[in-house]
Amino acid sequence: MKRKFTKWLFRIFLLLLLVSAGLGATTQPVDRISPPHRIPKEDISASMDKEFDSLSKIFGKNKVIPKGFEKQIIYALSFFPELIDTKIEFKLTKSTDGIISTRPFMGSVLKRAAKRTYLVLINDTTPARRMPSFVTAPVNGQVGILGHELCHIVYFNNRNSFGLIGLGVAHISTPFMDRFENKTDSMDIERGLGHQLISWVDYLHKGFRAMVGDNQPLPFEEKPGRERYMNVASIRRVMKGSEVYGK
Repeated sequence: MKRKFTKWLFRIFLLLLLVSAGLGATTQPVDRISPPHRIPKEDISASMDKEFDSLSKIFGKNKVIPKGFEKQIIYALSFFPELIDTKIEFKLTKSTDGIISTRPFMGSVLKRAAKRTYLVLINDTTPARRMPSFVTAPVNGQVGILGHELCHIVYFNNRNSFGLIGLGVAHISTPFMDRFENKTDSMDIERGLGHQLISWVDYLHKGFRAMVGDNQPLPFEEKPGRERYMNVASIRRVMKGSEVYGK
């Protein structure tokens, strides 16, 4: 009986050690904010079309991209030169819930960063879907939220396996996730995609307002003092204080 108790105690100790190591790697700032690779533009539609052929030769390596979204995805990737060799699959999936999310493939979690593969899951429209969808967003908004998801991959790539496991555990913490996603928006803005992130947030607000009506709270409205994802005013405030957008 004593040996059995000791065995379980040892397992609990290992689990706590693993979690603490992972959390220690995820309580640091989301990532170093790299200087922008491109000059910010309020509307990237013309550039996205004009530059696609040249950009795809550089940023299309090791990427799986669904038809119809090649230009948006390649253009978003062009703000992240450190991800040129990173294996990323962008995948459309039918869903009535969720919009877009990013994670490492399960088999990649224990691999070093250079060997990992990441999945960006885009929840496509279905006949029963009522909430806003990535596929119906304006292209500026699509590039803005794609930049947010690519910031996650930059973060993942700078963490070891313990850090990734710890992040998974940390998802149960509301304060942690508020800071994590808010900081990710900051990274997206500092990369030069602030205008595009505003386009995305505007699109979401209009879409959810049409869904719930004028007198109902929006599904993502948060309690006072909380802001997991930046609203337009917060994005503009960060842009105003950033040298990237010219003071």
